[in-house]
Amino acid sequence: MIELLPALEGFISAAKAMASFDAFRKNRKGDARALIDELKANSRLCFRVISDGVAPETVIPHFVTTEFDRLNKAGFNFNLLQRNRIPHFTGIEKTDLASWTDKTTEALIVNIYDKIKNVQSIHQFASGNASIRRRIINIHKRILLLLRHAE
Repeated sequence: MIELLPALEGFISAAKAMASFDAFRKNRKGDARALIDELKANSRLCFRVISDGVAPETVIPHFVTTEFDRLNKAGFNFNLLQRNRIPHFTGIEKTDLASWTDKTTEALIVNIYDKIKNVQSIHQFASGNASIRRRIINIHKRILLLLRHAE
């Protein structure tokens, strides 16, 4: 299990995180719903590695970026998912997520998908990379930060 920040403790289990995704998706329509569903699927895969001990090499091929790629190509405004900038959450200041305070939702989403694509590339061309689990944990923390921001 990963150590979570106080701001992300509400998402410590897969069940709680999936329920939060459902709440996040509830008042959205069309493209936003599709993207949230894709993020939910990717988060579920991260939980498999972090909580269930599934080998990252087994999970990585199942990460999806289809909706993000489609929406990004079409010029979708990812800030529609949450218009406010990412606030300062208690306990975030001395973590690797500290730099996300006051950034846009779009910046966070683009970063999440950039990291997913990077992990896929590493897996494809440099299998056996010892840092791949750590990279999946970092992706997951960013997804959970997005969920917390969306509340």
